[in-house]
Amino acid sequence: MEFTARDDVDVPIEAAFDLLSEYDFFERMAMRRGVEVQRHNPENPIGVGTNWDVDFAWRGKDIPMRAQIITFERPDLIEVEAIMPGMDVTVQFELVALSKRRTRLHFKATSTAKTLPMRLLLQSLKLARGNIDRKLQDRVGMQCRNLEERYYQAA
Repeated sequence: MEFTARDDVDVPIEAAFDLLSEYDFFERMAMRRGVEVQRHNPENPIGVGTNWDVDFAWRGKDIPMRAQIITFERPDLIEVEAIMPGMDVTVQFELVALSKRRTRLHFKATSTAKTLPMRLLLQSLKLARGNIDRKLQDRVGMQCRNLEERYYQAA
């Protein structure tokens, strides 16, 4: 199953890529929401092969997940693969320069179920697709505004 969203940011493409690559910021954001995040080899620079162990609670269960950057092509594309019990998810952030100071962010998440319970979960998500797409678009828009805010604070 695939979910997509896109939004434009008033930030040059290189700066948008750099802001998306600030994983320390996103790790702290996840930890504030109760997610346990541990990066392997934090002394190494971010790039292909960077991986994390992530533990989060979902529907009353603790879910372990392993996330790894599989594509890191500056300044256009970041792709992260997340593997958890019963499901694999690939998340892609693609950046397209619209002008010198404006960038479009395309977000795509592709889920593949490996077990029957996860297949049933994906089927139920298909039924709620309109609501999920709207919430995802709102979240991507909020993160894009966050990128703009962080860019202009640093400038």
